[in-house]
Amino acid sequence: MKPLKTLILFLALSFNITEAKQSNQINETSKEIYGDHTSNLTIKISNGGAGPTGILKALAEDYLSINKERKIAIAWYQNISSLSLNLLKENKVDIALIYEPVDAKKAITQNLASNYSLIFNDHFLIVGPEKNEADILPTDSASKAFAKIAQYGKKNPDEKKFLTRDDSSGTNIKEKLLWTLIHQAPFDENNQWYFKYQKFPSDALLKADQEGMYTITDWGTWISNKHTIKNTKILVRGGEDLVNPCLALLQKNPTPETLHFLEYLKSSKAQELIAKYGQEKPQKKAFFTPANQLDFEN
Repeated sequence: MKPLKTLILFLALSFNITEAKQSNQINETSKEIYGDHTSNLTIKISNGGAGPTGILKALAEDYLSINKERKIAIAWYQNISSLSLNLLKENKVDIALIYEPVDAKKAITQNLASNYSLIFNDHFLIVGPEKNEADILPTDSASKAFAKIAQYGKKNPDEKKFLTRDDSSGTNIKEKLLWTLIHQAPFDENNQWYFKYQKFPSDALLKADQEGMYTITDWGTWISNKHTIKNTKILVRGGEDLVNPCLALLQKNPTPETLHFLEYLKSSKAQELIAKYGQEKPQKKAFFTPANQLDFEN
């Protein structure tokens, strides 16, 4: 290989490595800004998984289009649920969109946040390699699927078989709950089959696909990355056990602008946008269900 081509390849690989950021590190720099970038008035939103799907951008731009006179900006900071909640408690963001009802309610009870609101529902999936050597069936419950993965992993202890984000994100907390329900705790053990990868949802899904591992992800992330998935398929989906509610929390003393934006998020206009989001994309499938709809109709 010629020296120039070698250098280009090295730089490309280095760029890809740095792009996959650690999900357990706090981000206080905005990932994206919508609206008037020069505005002195910015609504700051912290969220991990919804932002990459484009839904936050769609909602922000719709809100700004019908509130042009407000001349504000809306900024998205990419952080997992626990870090988003910490930023909110420290008044460093205006809204935390998180996926942990227990932690959200605790923050309200402790008077550290306000305006607990369900905005939409995402939905977890158990996915795995096309070969599916753990023999997970579409009719299996989430618990049964995890039991099969545990058995498969223990039979192949020296190989990476399940990818965990291991970052205290909403996805990771759901995963740990599913393990606990079957009286397993691979997260407390040193098992090679239980591969720890502290990245955001898209990076984690792509890593599992590249190395043929089982994992838990969410529908929005799956649809957003479907065009790059080559070796992975959906094994278990649907049902109340795999619902992933996205909840909004505001600061203890929210600003009028933040309250106004929250009212928009709960409005019929925003909820209709959420229900239809994704249907206009090549996959022609909705990414989420609105707050009043627990699961997809089909």
